[in-house]
Amino acid sequence: MILNDLEESFRENHIEVIKSIDRTEALTAINNDIPFDAVILDWYFVLEGDSAISKEILRTLNNKQFRPVFIYTGHLVDYENTNPAEIEFPKNLISTYAKALSVDDLRNRIQQLLEENYSLQLASVYRTNIKEQVEKVFFELNELQNVDLAKILNKIYGDGSNVDWSNDFILNLVHRSLISNSVFIGGITEILQAANNVNAGANSDDRKKIANKILYFRSQSDFVRNGDIAVIEKANDNSILAYGIIITPDCDLEQSGSQFIDLIELVKFGDGKLALNASNREKIRNYNHESFYLFQSLFVEDSLQDFVAVLKSRIVLREVAEQYHVNYPKASKRLLYSQEFIHNGVRVRLNLLCSKVNPYKAEFLQKLYSSNSRVGIPDIKDLL
Repeated sequence: MILNDLEESFRENHIEVIKSIDRTEALTAINNDIPFDAVILDWYFVLEGDSAISKEILRTLNNKQFRPVFIYTGHLVDYENTNPAEIEFPKNLISTYAKALSVDDLRNRIQQLLEENYSLQLASVYRTNIKEQVEKVFFELNELQNVDLAKILNKIYGDGSNVDWSNDFILNLVHRSLISNSVFIGGITEILQAANNVNAGANSDDRKKIANKILYFRSQSDFVRNGDIAVIEKANDNSILAYGIIITPDCDLEQSGSQFIDLIELVKFGDGKLALNASNREKIRNYNHESFYLFQSLFVEDSLQDFVAVLKSRIVLREVAEQYHVNYPKASKRLLYSQEFIHNGVRVRLNLLCSKVNPYKAEFLQKLYSSNSRVGIPDIKDLL
């Protein structure tokens, strides 16, 4: 009866409803990529006293479609007492209501959330516009009648080591198309201006997590790259020798004579060996110290930690080569994380933590080589 009342309430307000009465129908609706706006889910869906199917629906929906879920249940206490680890879906996308709330009131609350939630609004603008601009880019590329795009990208892709470059080519075209689109710019600008208090409701740890997303990303490639942040470990027992950021230019890592990898050592901000007084700490926090550069919110050892790059502390790794020439070892074309290296006579491995995101990587390298930071880099200090 409640299910039918929900359907009628939405349809009377010209809102399309997909009603699922069993597990198969619910999972089919999710996997069909139907562009719905929200999900209303009974916590004991189908199975009396058992939330297994409801949890499966949330697990299937997770990373599939960014939509809010409304738990509408006569067993609200049971949901609230569920172990959070069993609910594989972002908690801030779930709202809960007891069935004592009328279906009309539920419909109004759903509509209010969809109209007021900035994350959902942003998702809608990006979702619509990115798809449109991707299609537009590929049509424009194929206006060149006698050009085979795949063959051109193959030249950039080469032997497979430069897939990130060919990928950047396409994504840069999409980005240019997006920022040239007044509808996209207007939609994003309006939402961001409305959400002018970026720190609202966020504690210090949450803001550090946001900073981590802005500053770093996890690469899956085996190729060693400029801007990668890595742990140097002994090859025989995996004990940690040091942390560092790779500063060898990308182009050098592709040459057959690339014998060395250059790193700048990273030290935990609270490490006593830095011997930092209050004045130095403040200068580092403001990126205004000549000898140290802050790497904040690095995810290391299952927690977010601040590190400092000691600009004068260089770490050099030499490739382990099977054969030696008079001057250079027989170096591979690209240096890999799966290889072993030599550091101060000890065999070591590099274990990738994450990579510095441009333009922040460029800012760090500029500071390293010129003692000045670039102008125009987005500043996230206010966020922290």
